Amino acid sequence: MKPVKALLSICLLGSQTVLADNVEERAWPVTSFLIPNPFQVNPAGIPTDRTIIGGMRLNRTEESRYLINPNNNTPPSIQHTTNKKDVALGFQLPLGGAAFGLSGDEHSRQITGKSDQRNSEVFEEFWVRDYKMKFVVDLLPELRGAFTFRYQSHQADLLGGYGVGNSDRTRYKGTMSGYSLGVNYRVRSLSIGAFTAPPLRGKATIEGEQKIISDPGLGGLEVGLTYSDRLSLGLSVLKWSYKHDDRDEDTTSPVDQRDIFLRGVDVDQYFRKTLAIGIGAEFAVLPVVGIKGSIVKQEGVFLFDPTRVPGDNGDVETGIKSYEMRVGGFIRNKQFFAELLLLKASREKDEVRVRRNGVNALGSYKHDDSSNMVVLGAAF
Repeated sequence: MKPVKALLSICLLGSQTVLADNVEERAWPVTSFLIPNPFQVNPAGIPTDRTIIGGMRLNRTEESRYLINPNNNTPPSIQHTTNKKDVALGFQLPLGGAAFGLSGDEHSRQITGKSDQRNSEVFEEFWVRDYKMKFVVDLLPELRGAFTFRYQSHQADLLGGYGVGNSDRTRYKGTMSGYSLGVNYRVRSLSIGAFTAPPLRGKATIEGEQKIISDPGLGGLEVGLTYSDRLSLGLSVLKWSYKHDDRDEDTTSPVDQRDIFLRGVDVDQYFRKTLAIGIGAEFAVLPVVGIKGSIVKQEGVFLFDPTRVPGDNGDVETGIKSYEMRVGGFIRNKQFFAELLLLKASREKDEVRVRRNGVNALGSYKHDDSSNMVVLGAAF
């Protein structure tokens, strides 16, 4: 295969993406008992007896480098940088044995891609607005249950390939909705929680066609131990689930009908998270100042077959295991709190199976990820 044809083919491969997983997972603190972080993956994780108001700003930078068909004499090299930003606000109000909460998040994703076969860069943008309405009920003195309704709006401005010109730029919008359920059981200093959030489903009109779109689901188990007023320990397990998405199918550009890919040029969209296991700790060095940290083992697969989801056929998947380190600190008093977290992660693979559209494999794949998160709020 010629290098230019290979470049075009890799941009037309179908899959599902973790583009818009929820902000609670992106901000996942693993453990948060010493301060009432309002952005927790389990909707039942926060007690109902306090008013909690919080805001969050998260910045994330990802860089990837890889070769197309590495066994060729002159394999094309591609690199891209992705900048992600989240701004989220949320609150929860007590209702006497129950609580009501609202939250909103605006997530932006900007991708700059570069191939050694082209002099110019490719630039694409994606936006997601995610809204949640939550009800929490004290079922028993030790047991809480929660229900969350979730609504998402999507917007994209993309080229869909390194060989597509700006005159063929595609823009579309879509909406999705879904729900999540959670429970939390606490006895003395031990807390056990579980939750499930099935994949979101919705519609988008793309180049005059109605398409069914989806977003990954997420479920998990959390165990926390409040050892003392100054120390807490946590264990969390997250598991992702997927449904087919019509955006995985090829479409055509609005000008010359050239084939484009609606996921954009970012190859990391083909990496699907499947399982994460994290352990963490918080320690109050002083009554008002503390530190926290966690280590997360992340498992996932590269999957380039648009007719399958992870787990359908291991022969067409490439599994990758990696680790994330999260460290930070917090300040608290009787009402106000502030938290800062930093994340570093990387994953790499000598060869990733593809075998579609003439592309057999990706080689020398390496991905680096860093982020910082600030949370400010009050609980009273």
